[in-house]
Order: sequence, then structure tokens, then C-alpha cells
Amino acid sequence: MTIMIDNHTLPEKGTITLKIDRTFEVLVTAEQARRKVNRWVQHEVSYLMRALSPILMIGDQHIVWQVPISFGVPHLGQVGTIGTIEVDVYTGRMINKADNKDVLISQAERLAGQLPPYHPHQEIPKESLANKTV
Repeated sequence: MTIMIDNHTLPEKGTITLKIDRTFEVLVTAEQARRKVNRWVQHEVSYLMRALSPILMIGDQHIVWQVPISFGVPHLGQVGTIGTIEVDVYTGRMINKADNKDVLISQAERLAGQLPPYHPHQEIPKESLANKTV
């Protein structure tokens, strides 16, 4: 599990002392958050997107799972991360899905524009053809 602490500025160099004294209960697991976001993104945004491993974000006001969204295409596989969706660790509610839907689509279109063109096979391999013996 990766944990990120929000709103803390650290120096670029030197000794850093970081003390965390925070108690909270996680009622929604990272896997539950990932699956929930994955279902939403594939049904509501695009089947070419998928949810990756969440990061636990500890902020002053909220503690959420930040779930990265990856974009991929069949001929290349996953090609890049295009945004994130946050899931509340207490309720399981996706916090910023409506705001990020357009961002995810826009980033996927931008990334798709940078990909090499798709060139389908011109011939079907003989081993893939059905045998026509009667």
C-alpha cells in the first residue's frame, strides 16, 4: 500500500523529520475502491480505460483512496495514466467522478493522438482458419 500525505511542503534537500499521529478507520479496502472505480470507468466512460492500484491520501479534511486511471488500446496495451478518481475510505463514495469524466476523455483523446496508427493484418494466418474437411 502506498500512502501520500497531502498539504505538507518538504525541503528539497537536508534532514527531514516527519511525525504522523493520526488515527482513522478504513472501511473500504484499496481493492474494493479499485474495483468500484474500474466498473464505473469501463461502463460510464470507456472500455479502453481501467483502474490501477490506489494510493491512500491523507489530507487535513479527507482520507481517500486515489485511484489512477490508465488508458490503453488493443494493439499496444496500456499506454498511459490519464487521471484519478478519489474514493472515500469511510463511505466508498467516488468523490470527483463527475468532474473528472470529461478530463479522462480529453486526456485519452490527447494520448491517442500521439500513438502510432493501427495497421491490421492484411491476411489471416492459415492456422487461424477453420478446417473445411467434411
